[in-house]
Amino acid sequence: MVDVNLRSLKDLRDLIVSRDITPLEAVEASLHQIEVQNPRLHAFLTVCEAEAMQAARQAERLLDKGGPLPPLLGVPIAIKDAEATKGTRTTFGSKFYGNHVPDRDTIHVERLRAAGAIIVGKTNTPEFTLLGETTNLLGPDCSNPCDPSRTSGGSSGGSAAAIAAGIVPLATGTDTAGSITIPSAFCGTFGIKPSHRAIPVWPNWDDWPSLYDVGPITNSARDAALALDVTVGFDSRDPYACRLQRSTAFTDGLDRPLPRLRIGWLVAHPDLPVEPACRAAVHKIAALLSRLGHHVDEVSLPIEPPGEIIDTIGCAYEYAKRGFLLDEDGAELHRETRHVLERGRHITATQLLNAGYRRQRIKSAFETYFESFDILLAPATACRAFPLRTPPAVIDGCSVPEDWTGFSPFNMYANLTGGPVATLPVWSPEDGGLPVGVLFFGAFGRDDVVLQLCHSVEGGPGY
Repeated sequence: MVDVNLRSLKDLRDLIVSRDITPLEAVEASLHQIEVQNPRLHAFLTVCEAEAMQAARQAERLLDKGGPLPPLLGVPIAIKDAEATKGTRTTFGSKFYGNHVPDRDTIHVERLRAAGAIIVGKTNTPEFTLLGETTNLLGPDCSNPCDPSRTSGGSSGGSAAAIAAGIVPLATGTDTAGSITIPSAFCGTFGIKPSHRAIPVWPNWDDWPSLYDVGPITNSARDAALALDVTVGFDSRDPYACRLQRSTAFTDGLDRPLPRLRIGWLVAHPDLPVEPACRAAVHKIAALLSRLGHHVDEVSLPIEPPGEIIDTIGCAYEYAKRGFLLDEDGAELHRETRHVLERGRHITATQLLNAGYRRQRIKSAFETYFESFDILLAPATACRAFPLRTPPAVIDGCSVPEDWTGFSPFNMYANLTGGPVATLPVWSPEDGGLPVGVLFFGAFGRDDVVLQLCHSVEGGPGY
């Protein structure tokens, strides 16, 4: 069996194009890893063996024909089971959709297929992506490859686990409140939520429309840049789609010299406690960036905690989208899903408008910040991955909500403001083998700067 799955996305594609390995060998190796590891990790809800093998044979025929080749030809990837895949079961993590087979792909999936990628499976997700852990009523919880007794986070926990376990070099995530960056931090992968709707969302563009995005989870910033090169771009089917202004491909800009950037960092908020290991990771990256020549300062922002705001807006959106399920058969819903829908049912117009005003104040504060700074660093989570289904009630000696608003306090700012945010994993011996992550926030549309800076850190001394 060819060992291809721990290689970078770019290296694997180059090996296929140079015919050092075949698409069939790459796909078989990935499927073998699913067979070996999924009974322990539960990272996949659906495996697409027959479809993947057929696509691999088609890729080999394309190679044999010669001529221009797509940028991800023959590369096995995984799709989060919150994204529709034509002809392949898509459950959204819910028993209501246990046998649902869409007749069309999302734009995101459509573009990855067009780039030559081969889907080997659909990754685990909590019901309708509503939790910071990957648990649902369809099967066992998704475990963390770093320690299977611990959570992989959520809601893109299956995708982050698939990358961390070396099953595929690229998996997709969706994100309304940190769903890409939380599991990336817990599992030790690189994840980026792009600027809002830089990758268009369709169908289901109206699912949490002002918050919801899709993006890649990979092993590095370079691999994420390659994934974004083939998926970012306007599409009128999504009324929220944006047009990112960029003169070159994300990958082309990675190795260019960076100017001296203004970088601010923060490790806590009076109402958002963070454990020492997560604070130390931010200090480490800030010091490394200073050694690389950037101007780095500790900062504070006049902003309130985001949890209540995004909870109010999100519950209202969720009830508008899926509240009918409470009356259809509420017993088939996960307990947390019912809680979200019930809360959304009782949110008043005044409460929703008030949350919108508070959100705008946060957005204005970030816009003011980015007039003087290029990047903001913050902890990707307030703690390391915790044992399955036991989110902490206390962090750094302070009581916190026992859910994602407690253990991931900063991620949601990117959803509220629309800007890009990436998680860079940080490892240290004293962390007991568990990674933590550092968030890189950028101004809206400056996804290129976020990727370039993360890439420079990955290749920098002391990382």
